[in-house]
Amino acid sequence: MEVVDAHVHVGLTKYVAVEVLVAQMNSAGIDKCLLVQYGGCHDNAYLDQCMRRYPGRFASLGAVDYTAADAGDWIRREVGEYGLVGLRIPAKTENESVWEAVGELGIMASLSGGIEGIIDARTEGYIQRFSESMFRIEHMGWFPDVDKPTDQAEFDRVLSYAKYPNTVFMLSGFYAFGRGYPYQEVEPFVERALEAFGADRLMWGSDFPPVSLHETVELALALPKTWSCLSEGDLEWVLGGTANRIIEFR
Repeated sequence: MEVVDAHVHVGLTKYVAVEVLVAQMNSAGIDKCLLVQYGGCHDNAYLDQCMRRYPGRFASLGAVDYTAADAGDWIRREVGEYGLVGLRIPAKTENESVWEAVGELGIMASLSGGIEGIIDARTEGYIQRFSESMFRIEHMGWFPDVDKPTDQAEFDRVLSYAKYPNTVFMLSGFYAFGRGYPYQEVEPFVERALEAFGADRLMWGSDFPPVSLHETVELALALPKTWSCLSEGDLEWVLGGTANRIIEFR
């Protein structure tokens, strides 16, 4: 099984250089990674350098200043110049030119920035309107409340997006809302996501390097294998199959 980590960060002014990531990948047995631009950085050139240095191992989600009047044109330039497979976009972004560029290019929009923006009616409208683009729901929807039942209204609303075939759901970020590894309280929420989206629309991400403040990447990778709701076939989708199906690695 080829393992894909669908959410990692690199950078020259924050987090780590790509060499550190590659060493971690080799140590943990991860074949490919999706590089995700970190918040506040709009320089996607380094992501391109990483892909060129390690052919076949990376794809990249970039970012631009989504408040800029020329954000749409900026996106078109960056995607063309750096071969981005998509963008990481705060779901609350109201600049129509951003979403129009996403729809025009047919690229992935990885939705960040909190559950309130993700469940906003505008977000659902963009998912419906730009059906040729893939919308990825990051970090379990940013985030379910594990102290409440799994049928809480906000999480139900996130899962309702499964009715749109151009949505995928990311299993990641557990350290940010779970009670401590191995996050047994999270498994019922994973099971509901599996029921809603199916394994072939779920993908795992370590969130390296922030995850390293809480557990190793090896432990993060081992976590899905502890969930009884996932079959061996499901694991193949979650740990690489889904990402390989929808992402082109350069």
